[in-house]
Amino acid sequence: MALVKDSAIVLRRLDFSETSQVLAVFTRDHGQQRVIAKGVKRGTKTRAGIGIDLLEKGDIVFSARPGKEDRLATLTEWRQRDGYRHVREDLARLYAAEYAADVTTQLTETHDPHAGLFDALDVFLQSLADNAADDALSTYLWRMLREIGLQPQLDACVSCGRETAGAGALYFSSHQGGAICSDCESSALEKRLLSKETAQLLALGRDTVSGRAFPLLDYHLRETMGRPSRLSALVRRAFGVRHRA
Repeated sequence: MALVKDSAIVLRRLDFSETSQVLAVFTRDHGQQRVIAKGVKRGTKTRAGIGIDLLEKGDIVFSARPGKEDRLATLTEWRQRDGYRHVREDLARLYAAEYAADVTTQLTETHDPHAGLFDALDVFLQSLADNAADDALSTYLWRMLREIGLQPQLDACVSCGRETAGAGALYFSSHQGGAICSDCESSALEKRLLSKETAQLLALGRDTVSGRAFPLLDYHLRETMGRPSRLSALVRRAFGVRHRA
């Protein structure tokens, strides 16, 4: 077995037994990994057996069998580097962080590294300490979509190329990959109305994205994944989302 060292963020955790856990971790250089952490919940006289927590960053060492990528790797060492404690101090932050972890799990492949996305997730979790949860989450989702090649085109109609800034009514089609003008919308079976404000917010390509774009990003992710994130309703309620963008 080969020992692999990396930095990782815990995306999912499942109690496997009284003392062990199965974790989905997003590593910086080796992509998403599924590992079994044997005995990690076993306490000692000086340390409680609480295991490894969701949304925790650490230095990881795990053993993997070459050619057996479909099997669970075995965790051999974990050293926490950041527990993102502030995330757990507010429900909106917690739901936003869990939403990000959920969609990242679903939209990244095992053993497919995305160092830029790992860094963006780390920055997002840190930014929840000082930024509004809806702004921070929308910024991360937009960066994630760019990193994995699913960022929609919003500066022009994906069908005819007409610039959205000078168009009339706008629509958005996830399946067609972006904005659609009123002249082309009849050909799109899957679509929804798109406000010019949201289109312009995202088309600017800035490093930060307003939380007003979250309803559109949530819709796009739902269509892309084939189902909504299990955190979608909770996040929408926490953000006070009552309408589409």
